[in-house]
Amino acid sequence: MGLVSCGEVARDMGLENVPDIKLRDGLTGTQDNPAVLDPFKTYNLVMAANECRYFQMKVPQNWYWKIYLTAANRKDNEHATLQAEVGPNDPPWAPLPECVFTKTFQLDREGEQAVLGVGNRLEPRVAIFHLCQSGAPLHITIASQVSTNATLMGPNMDSLNPNGATKE
Repeated sequence: MGLVSCGEVARDMGLENVPDIKLRDGLTGTQDNPAVLDPFKTYNLVMAANECRYFQMKVPQNWYWKIYLTAANRKDNEHATLQAEVGPNDPPWAPLPECVFTKTFQLDREGEQAVLGVGNRLEPRVAIFHLCQSGAPLHITIASQVSTNATLMGPNMDSLNPNGATKE
């Protein structure tokens, strides 16, 4: 039988005030060294102390990448903001139905979900996904999906130039 210290019980019950920076958890990545996401894994993070994290995914030509993002604020009477963005936008990514490139979450004691995504009509390239949090610590879940599907890339892919513009 494992014994639990009084300090651990107090922290778990919210009786001890733990600094936000000590609450951080999960996969991290920096702007200079983004963490690689596995499309077959779900990632659970705790972001705190006004931090940003960066992730990457290689998107093959004529494939898409969808990011299912859930953010939840569990602190009473504390506001939190989460800015999520997938890019870079030069050259532009193809939009996906029901997906956005950026999302700003404004959270009180609640949770919210969004689906971000990009389609790639060009040569294989790396997409960068970044999250920036401020305010109360946030519990975040990231799940990915990568696949090829011509219908999601838009009608008549043959009528497009490699840069995504319609041929004249």
